[in-house]
Amino acid sequence: MKKLSILICTMIALGFMATTVRAQSPHFIKGPTATLDTNTGEYCVSFKEAGLGSGPVTYTITAGTGTTFTYQCFTKSGNKPQGDPNSVSGSGDSTSTTITPHNGTVSSTICLIPEQDGASCQGGGLSLRLVGTDYDNVTFSDGLGNVIPIADACSGSGCPD
Repeated sequence: MKKLSILICTMIALGFMATTVRAQSPHFIKGPTATLDTNTGEYCVSFKEAGLGSGPVTYTITAGTGTTFTYQCFTKSGNKPQGDPNSVSGSGDSTSTTITPHNGTVSSTICLIPEQDGASCQGGGLSLRLVGTDYDNVTFSDGLGNVIPIADACSGSGCPD
């Protein structure tokens, strides 16, 4: 009887180990796919990843060097005053979010949002608006060792000639 109990315990333990190994095999089922909203400048990555187990996963999008956001001052009536647009370097911009998988799967969209750091309008009554974006060297990471380069994206006056 003692040998039977040990055999049963061993089989149960091996069953748990096999489940754990199978559940820790992260892979993307869909994407990651990037889109750029030309109105807001948001750069979003959509994806579906499976084989994650049940622990939380931290996803990160990072815009590399060369990323710029171009802003222009406008009057209340929508006219551009004389002068060059303001360009703001966004190198090193990143955003992270932590998601707990459901049945070992995560399906989500994560977005980079342009920052106005350093851009401003001089003079009363002027408002600052984003008129162009140029995302370069963008990477997407699941924090589990998968780092994927994502396509560069550009819109408006932020695009190189």
